[in-house]
Amino acid sequence: MKKILIGYVSGVHGLRGDLKIKTKFNSADKVLLSGNNIYLGNELHTITSCKFYKGAYLVTIDNIKDINAVEHYKAVDVYIDRDEIKLDAGEYLLDDLIGMTIISGKEKYGKVKSILNNGIYSLLEVEYEKPYIIPLVPEYIKNVDIDSNAIEAENIEGLIL
Repeated sequence: MKKILIGYVSGVHGLRGDLKIKTKFNSADKVLLSGNNIYLGNELHTITSCKFYKGAYLVTIDNIKDINAVEHYKAVDVYIDRDEIKLDAGEYLLDDLIGMTIISGKEKYGKVKSILNNGIYSLLEVEYEKPYIIPLVPEYIKNVDIDSNAIEAENIEGLIL
């Protein structure tokens, strides 16, 4: 099992005790669904209901409808088991890109070390002769091939300092 961080509990909402989950996870709408399991810290819970409201997901867990029973989850990180995430063909998680090889033409330009976010879009931090960063935008990233563990990029020569 590989747990993936999807966000954190920023507070509770209403007397029924909905958890207010903030996330920048790229597939939150595929994860935060009724019937799915999530981890609050290390505790496993089942989502009873979920809706998006004012920039956060309001999530009821384990059919608990009492604010006092969930208030202690404030500021707790929220995770999901990677195996439970169902993606459509051609879709991927940002975490899936870590370790992939950057290819431009027939040349290899290192491996993705981590994913950063500048608030506008995601950035791939790449280990090469010198570390460099590629914005995860169509201008630079042409194709992500999960099966061959490669990311086809172009126009990256100017990004390598």
